[in-house]
Amino acid sequence: MFITIGIICILLTSVMFVQFKTVQVIEESGISAMTESELRDEYSTIKSKTDELAKSLEEVNSSIKEYENQSSNNKGTTDLLKEDIQKAKNDIGYTDVKGPGLIITIKDGDGEYEKVEYWDLLFALNELKYAGAEAISINDSRIVNNTYIKSIEDNYLVIDGPRKISPYVIKVIGDTKYLESVINIKGGLKDEMENTGKSISYTVEDEVSIPKYKGKIEINSGE
Repeated sequence: MFITIGIICILLTSVMFVQFKTVQVIEESGISAMTESELRDEYSTIKSKTDELAKSLEEVNSSIKEYENQSSNNKGTTDLLKEDIQKAKNDIGYTDVKGPGLIITIKDGDGEYEKVEYWDLLFALNELKYAGAEAISINDSRIVNNTYIKSIEDNYLVIDGPRKISPYVIKVIGDTKYLESVINIKGGLKDEMENTGKSISYTVEDEVSIPKYKGKIEINSGE
């Protein structure tokens, strides 16, 4: 029994680390051509990843303690394992999910240089993850650990292959108060979009439906 629990804990640890791997962003020109703003975004991404990995480790350690406390009760241990396995599946995008959250719409502005770019969506994802987002999709594409976003000649964006154009509808599940706060806080998502000529609006929903990831989920160390 203890050996089984130990093996599953190791697997859960691996899954949690996969979940918090930062969204990959691909740019044709490379790092050498990045602007100061883009470099700040990259720094923010790395810092966010570090903080989230630390949080995930704490959660795994907490689960291990629960297993130890329940080790004398086989049913209790089984229930804990089932809950953690289901949570892990939801976290890495294996299942459709529903829950309270927001539906956010970001649109291009009217000017030639007011189009939504990949870094706008990256900023939005980072802010929402910081607010504790449990699941996110953009134009019904589930965002997972190996999601990539790429700009194509200022005409459209590619998210995991399929082309996406404005408006970009971001569905997010989580605590609505926290999610709203990162939109409306000074310097937050609303300010960032409007200050660069884009428009943003959102609604608070009792139930948001986000589909499972339809691509291949890669599990690696991130190295």
